[in-house]
Amino acid sequence: MKKKLLVILIAILLIVAGGSYMYIDGTRHAISSKSKDVIVSVDSGESARTVLSKLNKHKLVRNITAAKVYLKLKKPLFKANTYKLNQNMSFAKMVSIMKGTQKQYIINEKVKVGEGTTIPQTAKAVATYLTKVTGKTVTDQDVIAKWKDQSYLKSLISSYWFLTDDILQKDILYPLEGYFYPETYYCNEKNPTIESVTKKFLDEMDKKLTPLKSKIAASGYSVHQFLALTSVVERESLYDKDQAKIAGVFINRLNANKALQSDITVNYALGRTGVKVSHSMLKVDSKYNTYKYKGLPIGPISTVQLKTLKAVLNYEKSDYYYFFAKKDGTVIYSKTFEEHQKAVKENKWY
Repeated sequence: MKKKLLVILIAILLIVAGGSYMYIDGTRHAISSKSKDVIVSVDSGESARTVLSKLNKHKLVRNITAAKVYLKLKKPLFKANTYKLNQNMSFAKMVSIMKGTQKQYIINEKVKVGEGTTIPQTAKAVATYLTKVTGKTVTDQDVIAKWKDQSYLKSLISSYWFLTDDILQKDILYPLEGYFYPETYYCNEKNPTIESVTKKFLDEMDKKLTPLKSKIAASGYSVHQFLALTSVVERESLYDKDQAKIAGVFINRLNANKALQSDITVNYALGRTGVKVSHSMLKVDSKYNTYKYKGLPIGPISTVQLKTLKAVLNYEKSDYYYFFAKKDGTVIYSKTFEEHQKAVKENKWY
């Protein structure tokens, strides 16, 4: 009898110990040792179950059962905010943060770098953000001036492997064009500066380009040339399915020593958007004008997405040297100039 009681007691202790271990392991330890920021928003009146579901969806929960037990025991009151969490945080740490008392983890503002957008557009977004947060008037021209400052640019070149002296060429309109990764950046700095925001943009680009470093090198293009080509593909393609094919057309033209003749590059040279260009516009004397100058434009003409970078690296080989996008974005590809002219005549919409 005593033996049975002892066995039962030991079993109970083991269960309790196992449960305690699960509880401690599941809530006191992080899901990963590596740092990866995750933005999570808590809305007003959300239940602990809903918040837990969000965290689990973002892969921030090590043990869902232990997390449920923790929330039931602690009964935390979550405060509506947007929080900057990390996969190297424990569940207990994240719960503590979402009580809203640790201001350094609360996201107050955001800055968006749009897909296929240009430096003037990004500068405007940065200026608006800095003015709002600091209370001091910052104009887009202030931002652009910093992004053109030679001393500052040289310091960036020494800090980022993908920035080279290519961005310092005298005919470059905006040295950092194409080097900011398009993303919505959540910011919680108390005293942000142009430099600190720029670092966020470049750090993100570093994350995207570094895994592609060897492939870019194998392409035969420098990083600057590769981004220039990718930015043209970015702006010329409406649908993802056309990117690799359009990249192949441009590469065919480059290999055949034909001018790229991209209307997008002409508009960029003139500080315009859209696709329509006139014959007089085609004569603009700019190293971005791919009608007047053969080869790639002197630099990128917009931001580029990861999918576009990959599409250019894995471009589709073909016999096409021309393409024309119809009003609905459908692309007509042609092998000869005569075929291309026919496609333009029958489908031109601008």
